[in-house]
Amino acid sequence: MSLANKNNIQRKDWMVQKGQQVEAKHVKTGSQWQFLVVLFTLVSQISLAQKTIVALTSDKKEIGKDEHLTFTITSNVEGSMKIDYPVEFEVDLGVMHGMEQKMDPSGKIKTYYYMQQSGAFKKEGTYSFYAYTTYRNKTYRSNKITIKVNEASEEDKINSNDPVFGVIQCKKLCVYEGEPILLKAKVFSYMNIEYLEGYSDFKADVSMEEHTFPNSRVEVEQTRINGKDALMFEYGKQLLIPISTGKCHVKPFEMALRCHGSIFSKTIRIRSSGLVINIKPLPANAPTDFIGAVGEYRFSQKNPTKEVKEGEVFTLELVVSGVGNIHNSNAPKLKLPKGCSIYGDPEKLDDIDFTENGSEGMITYRFNIQVLNDHDLNFQAPSISYFDPEKEKYITIRGNPFKVEVVPDKTFNAVIVTNPTDGTHTDVTDLKNGTVRTKVTKSESSSINTRLILGIVAPTSLLGALFVFLMIRKRKKKDLAVIEANDSIELPKGPVFLAESKEPVVAEAIDYWTEAEKHIEDPSVFAILLPKAIIQRIEKCEKCNFQSREKAFDRLLDTHPEIAKSLREIIDLCDQYRYGFGGGHLETKEIFAHTEKLFSQLPS
Repeated sequence: MSLANKNNIQRKDWMVQKGQQVEAKHVKTGSQWQFLVVLFTLVSQISLAQKTIVALTSDKKEIGKDEHLTFTITSNVEGSMKIDYPVEFEVDLGVMHGMEQKMDPSGKIKTYYYMQQSGAFKKEGTYSFYAYTTYRNKTYRSNKITIKVNEASEEDKINSNDPVFGVIQCKKLCVYEGEPILLKAKVFSYMNIEYLEGYSDFKADVSMEEHTFPNSRVEVEQTRINGKDALMFEYGKQLLIPISTGKCHVKPFEMALRCHGSIFSKTIRIRSSGLVINIKPLPANAPTDFIGAVGEYRFSQKNPTKEVKEGEVFTLELVVSGVGNIHNSNAPKLKLPKGCSIYGDPEKLDDIDFTENGSEGMITYRFNIQVLNDHDLNFQAPSISYFDPEKEKYITIRGNPFKVEVVPDKTFNAVIVTNPTDGTHTDVTDLKNGTVRTKVTKSESSSINTRLILGIVAPTSLLGALFVFLMIRKRKKKDLAVIEANDSIELPKGPVFLAESKEPVVAEAIDYWTEAEKHIEDPSVFAILLPKAIIQRIEKCEKCNFQSREKAFDRLLDTHPEIAKSLREIIDLCDQYRYGFGGGHLETKEIFAHTEKLFSQLPS
């Protein structure tokens, strides 16, 4: 074989080996790519399977029956959320939805969606349940949560280790019937408070008069509790006046606060501790002139003119003033001398306000007294008794004795028949209807005296009564003329409550928009009126009467979401200023103009 042929054969063998090596390398590379594709697919599927997160949490794990708690569902996908509550759980109507963004350990910003809902268990027991989120037609289940519900204790306990908690503040836990009690909602927080979102006041479970004071701007103070720095503020002042005895359970107040956490703000709902007040009956053996007043009082009088004509009516004016339960007190009892009679019930003129100390003010009583004989009248000092809860005893206060000189009038014929054995009775003329009624002061007269009265005295009495009736009618006309001349002097006709005015009640609803515009220079009043004006305008636009802000904005969100969002921000600004949670200044004119512009975009 020649050398050239040998070289050609070696070259062909080398080329075949090289081709085989290249082919084997391609096969190996293809396998690697196939493996990478499969691995990427598996990783993608695993990552997708871990993507949806649903977490269910609660603010308490062990509670009492009827005690409120809040559940929160958190998910990283925006889907439909639902909690599978047990039938024993009573859900509140309010539901809060929100969104928060947080940074994960790798530094990426992730968005989480949450829903909060509150309620209370109506039966003790242990309950376990789940929450669900539906996203892209697929339902994802949360972790299981277990709540233990115990029988409610006599008085709700408070855990001062909670980030926010409340107590009902009361100076005395044992009071007398009729003694006013002032309660305050006091809130402590270890977190920075931005604004108040909702408040439900406390209620008493026995017969109590309840008078709630309007909340002014809240002042937040720095304090220390349990060795920690905290914020504190008072809210929800309420005056209770017991009208029965026994134990009074005051149910806790509830509140929702927007607080600033370490990274994001969140809403915290709290339920305060409860309160038990013991109401004692008043001591026995009350004085005969006790008027039912409990508190601290004064007594004064305005005597009539010294000289009164026989048969005429004069006025004695007594004034009771002080603080306590004066609005529930009775009229003083007069001890009249012989020869006069009270004409009708006394006039009662009230000038009373409800303050933090109780019902405070004065009541004027005007007694109309008719003179029935021609002798001077000597009146004993009028008196009243009240119960002082601080001294725990009845106090009697007196006026001054006085004398009324009577000028005889021969035309007045009030017949008095005296019998040495049987006593005296007097025919008294009733000024209301001009009739004659007989009042027997001792035992009945004998049949002989009866016949004497019927045969002789009765006709004379009838003539005298007729004459008196004509005189009284003439006097009434004169009195009416005096009353008409004094019509310009208006007196209060009943108790004046804190939330009312002495002016006649206006039947029309208040136009809060106009009122807010009037008080645009007063930010404190403006911050109260503008949110009410916004809700009122929404009600007019939607032609529906909503009972809360949430319902009004839920309706507006369906039709005009952007406007609803802007109006909600305006209300939040007013609330922040009003409640003092960081709002130092309120641009009232700019806010009012912006609000007016937003409403101009809504159909009227």
